[in-house]
Amino acid sequence: MNTEQNHNFYCFNSKKKTPRVMIEVDIKTYHGHLFTCNKCNKFHFEFNQIGINFSTLDALKDFENYLEKIDSDLFVKQNQDNSYVRKIHIPVEGSSIKLLLHPKDLEEIIVLITMFIDEYETELKDVKFIQKLTNIRKDQHN
Repeated sequence: MNTEQNHNFYCFNSKKKTPRVMIEVDIKTYHGHLFTCNKCNKFHFEFNQIGINFSTLDALKDFENYLEKIDSDLFVKQNQDNSYVRKIHIPVEGSSIKLLLHPKDLEEIIVLITMFIDEYETELKDVKFIQKLTNIRKDQHN
């Protein structure tokens, strides 16, 4: 699977006008892309022609957990006689829209999200560690 990673961190949230950690992470796979946006503070997911915006990391984790529980073999078996090429159908709540996926698509999406969350949480730990060191140094100078 082809992947690229790029990350930087930003320390300003324009909505609250107070400093906070905003980490930028950008992960790509062959068909997918998941990245943070420091302008809107959202997580943007795209896979082929699908695009979903997540407002929190917890919402993205919930989506990942939902996808991990899907039994792709069962979906393929249940939908083997229908005319859809993609046999995994994931309904979008509150609409008549559903995501249509092949089993390999589902697998790639889960890998993409997992890689992103791992990278994001690693970067967040690093930034928090640097902030603690900075605060210790400030305390020592006072």
